[in-house]
Amino acid sequence: MSIDINTVITFTRQNTGKHLLDSGFENGRVWQSPAPEGGLFTVARDGDVSLTLTGLLARTATLVIEVQAALDAALEADERIGHFEVGPQVMEELGFTQVARDNTYNAETDLDQVFVWEVWQREGETREWIYDEDAVVLVYAHTGADVRGGYARPVAVRFDGEYSIPVDLVISFSPADAAAEEWCIRRGFAEGYFEAGYTANPQYRLREAVGEFVEHNREKQTLTFVNPDHGDEEGEEPATVAFCYYYRE
Repeated sequence: MSIDINTVITFTRQNTGKHLLDSGFENGRVWQSPAPEGGLFTVARDGDVSLTLTGLLARTATLVIEVQAALDAALEADERIGHFEVGPQVMEELGFTQVARDNTYNAETDLDQVFVWEVWQREGETREWIYDEDAVVLVYAHTGADVRGGYARPVAVRFDGEYSIPVDLVISFSPADAAAEEWCIRRGFAEGYFEAGYTANPQYRLREAVGEFVEHNREKQTLTFVNPDHGDEEGEEPATVAFCYYYRE
């Protein structure tokens, strides 16, 4: 399932104003920046890949319409209520219990913006929350500057997959061609060495292994780097190595 991208952007680019705990000055807040155009990924000039929250929600989540309607109605009825207040108020009225909560800022991720997530289960539910496909997740996107403030109103979703929330929010990498595969073998990198599940931070591991960034091919979704082993005595090492990037849902 998915959510319309324009609907998602109303949450991930919501104007949350300017706060005391906000170092964004005039134009440094997420809501003041354009929404990502590349879908699930953005690639910086230095080759760093980010997983966009906008793309993640649009591609891997489904809006829980009845819960969202209740949240929106509560916010409209009381303009003074805080975004972190309205979630618990509405969910408890609907018969849900909060079973987990965290901020992705506290974990290893490649996200372009952090978010607070809350998992809510129906009262009396006995399934472990991480495996409860009927649980509702409230996502509060950070649209300010300083992580301590500037969180958007909650969006109520259910994520696709076997878990109630995405477990790995990092980019995975794999050799883009036979030359890169052979390079990995020569370097002793096992299959999956640069993938989520094998390591907590695949991108950091890859950048430690390769040389300088050379180019990004958006169409093929590949990154090319200088081969640090080029110029070996045997003259067998290629000048560059290329890797595909992707997100393991």
